[in-house]
Amino acid sequence: MPICTLHLLKFTKTTNIQSFLRQLQQSAKIILASRPRQTVIHPTILDNDPLVTERWDLLLLLESNPDTPDPIPNNLRNTITTEYKITTGIPSKLLQSYPTRNETLKRKSPSIPLTGSLNKFLSGGSKSTSQNLEISPSLLSFMDELTKTHTGPVTMLNLLHFHQPNGKASYYQYGQAFIPVAGKRGGDAKLVGNVVAPQMQDGVRDSEGWNEISLVHYPSIRHFCDMLAGDDYQAINEKYRLSVS
Repeated sequence: MPICTLHLLKFTKTTNIQSFLRQLQQSAKIILASRPRQTVIHPTILDNDPLVTERWDLLLLLESNPDTPDPIPNNLRNTITTEYKITTGIPSKLLQSYPTRNETLKRKSPSIPLTGSLNKFLSGGSKSTSQNLEISPSLLSFMDELTKTHTGPVTMLNLLHFHQPNGKASYYQYGQAFIPVAGKRGGDAKLVGNVVAPQMQDGVRDSEGWNEISLVHYPSIRHFCDMLAGDDYQAINEKYRLSVS
């Protein structure tokens, strides 16, 4: 299973991100590069600081090279002021098919209709929090602001930590039920990986960190909100995702 590194980066004010990416591409294999825009769920157990407290400039997923421990060369590191990094193993089939699948998903995005769940929800008022993956005033405000400049596809990064002993099994059931519900809004899990936990000093692996990552495509931010507003989604969210404590 290929090893990849996920990076959240904050740069010096004078850094040109496109120039950074062009230079990085000469020495590293960039799988995904995206601009982080909004935290939907604030982590409460792991790394709220710096995940939420920092305003990140770039999200990168890089394929690791065993001969190069750090995929970002020193001359580019001088432009980075803050970094959050996760190492993950992603199945080779997903990595190999990703470029084609990603382009196909983006090409289909304009033709995917909304289901009407969002409009129905808006006519009835909004809830106060999105911490449980519900529509909130802050998420609606972000949706309205983003669509002024970007009406195309968005990607959601999920960092997953499973409660023991049944968290992983319950989340698997959630994932299976999620596929058709998200699918009718054009939602699709593009990449999923198991986090490679760091070794602790006594040689025991740290089981309290993130367990998995996933990167999920939506045709637009409105499609994502349409899903959250749907009774079909909230039914599986409550049954499988929120039921594990």
